Amino acid sequence: MALLAFLLSAAPASAEREAGVVASTLEDRFSPALLKPLEVINPPPLYLEQRETLPFLDERRALMSRIREAEAGSPDAARALTDLAEFYFAHGMASEGLSVLDAVQGPGLPLAHELRASAFELALGLTDPLRRPLTDRAQALLEPGHGEWADQPLFLALSHMRDGRCDEAGALLDEAVTRLARFSKPVQERVLPGLLECAIETQQWRLARDLAAAFDAYPELKGGSAYRFLLGRVAEAGDAPLAAFDSYVQAQGGNDFWAHRARRALVDLGLAHEALAPEEAVTLLAQEAEIWRGGEEGASTLRDLASLQLIAKDPASAIETYGRIIVRHPESAEANEARQKARTLIDELYRAGAAREVSLGRFMAHHERIAPFFRFNLAFADASELLADTFLKAGATTIAAREYATIHDYLVAGQDLGITETGPGHLERLKIKEAEALAAGGQWETLGALLAQPLEIDDAGLRRRYDLVSADYLEETGQASELLSGSTDEAPEQVLRLRAQARFDEADWSAAVAAYGLLHERLGSEMPLPDSIRYLLAAHRDGDLAQTAELARAFPALTELPAWADISRSLTQAAPELLPLREETARARIESAGDVLETLPGAEQLN
Repeated sequence: MALLAFLLSAAPASAEREAGVVASTLEDRFSPALLKPLEVINPPPLYLEQRETLPFLDERRALMSRIREAEAGSPDAARALTDLAEFYFAHGMASEGLSVLDAVQGPGLPLAHELRASAFELALGLTDPLRRPLTDRAQALLEPGHGEWADQPLFLALSHMRDGRCDEAGALLDEAVTRLARFSKPVQERVLPGLLECAIETQQWRLARDLAAAFDAYPELKGGSAYRFLLGRVAEAGDAPLAAFDSYVQAQGGNDFWAHRARRALVDLGLAHEALAPEEAVTLLAQEAEIWRGGEEGASTLRDLASLQLIAKDPASAIETYGRIIVRHPESAEANEARQKARTLIDELYRAGAAREVSLGRFMAHHERIAPFFRFNLAFADASELLADTFLKAGATTIAAREYATIHDYLVAGQDLGITETGPGHLERLKIKEAEALAAGGQWETLGALLAQPLEIDDAGLRRRYDLVSADYLEETGQASELLSGSTDEAPEQVLRLRAQARFDEADWSAAVAAYGLLHERLGSEMPLPDSIRYLLAAHRDGDLAQTAELARAFPALTELPAWADISRSLTQAAPELLPLREETARARIESAGDVLETLPGAEQLN
């Protein structure tokens, strides 16, 4: 009863005197007088009387038998399905119950059945650990028009709590707890920690003591991380940081949501009392960001980590962290904020590098950490081009040429995949800069392969630069290039890449497949991702489904690409044996899903 002791110490003495005799269980708080009379527009109270229970398997078997016997779409079927959903709800099995209720809807369904199904859909949705959005019909029961429904205070409080609005839930807590006494123990066990936390946050100490006493009926809950974490919250509310620290330490060892919150609370407590330096807090939050990745909590952990990294004057790490938010939580509010902040920080970091305020080695180290998260972003392409320009001015021509080529390849790959769109002359400018860097470094053979590729240039200034570098090449070699038909045995890696790229640009898919095959033989698993994409696209456009499947398996890094899950799904529809890729990993990393395959030339031939 340590939590009760803390609650007693945290509550004002006057509140204790007024409390009188405190109920020790939820059942003691139940009053039948609080049940409202049933209105036509409202669902019936879910548990006006305690439901009879049978052994789990026996009851489920009987319910399933009723469903099989009922005519599909009939009121009897609706009742049987809703009874099964109620059974799952009573046992705390929200996902199973929600799947059953999908079938209880449609035109002609009597209003009474619709309302009862909607009520259980709301109840299951608010106790669903996956926190999926409520359906429209469930959400409607939280509107003021259903204010006389006996169960609404409980579910409205749970809805506010799920959305982080504990202040709004606080006014409903007393009614909600009273109503909860009528529900099954698995449901009570699911929602008790949240109700207790809200009572603590709103300083309703008498109600909090009642809720804390209810934990005694659940040994696993009483001995779990939720209870210990809440003990720490009470200690903090009572200005007892050492006791809070001890409670959080006891709660942090688990692998559930409450243990995650305890680890976060330890960091916050350490910073608030100056027991942790920002650099130490960064280390702890970085570890926690890998332990707990899911949901809003994972996104907020990364957001706080980035803030601490900025406080610790490590903008490169903050940008990398913002990149992780964008990849792991693409649809979250934190991702929108991360995109804006990352863009500003990238501009500042790359301007500082270009101004030589940091060493070239450090500049490149920052770039290599950041680049994997932002390669398909046009603004990052401009920043990367600034880096390449800086290295070119410093005489690092090989690094500059490689970076220009990489920027170009990712932008082209992004266009092929339908996720980026470059402006006029952008790609041509990158190719000319690559050629100029190769010429400056005396890499004539590689430059010859580059110049042998067809390049349409509309801008007069770019045309002059192209003509000048071409003239330098011809003057140096004394002859026109024949690289495209030359030997492959001793050709440099970049020459092989450029030959394959030339065949790809000419849409000679068979020749491109052969050329990229030579490059793959040379590089193996080290083959760059843009080349892997083109190799796969060439095989796909050549109509060779078997090789497409083989290449997809050979390049598992493709699953890291935004929108790859949607592309792989389209391909597997054409050939079921294709692409045994990790769809869940790929889906967690896409920023937007679309029918990207339709943007690929020749895709319609597979349909």
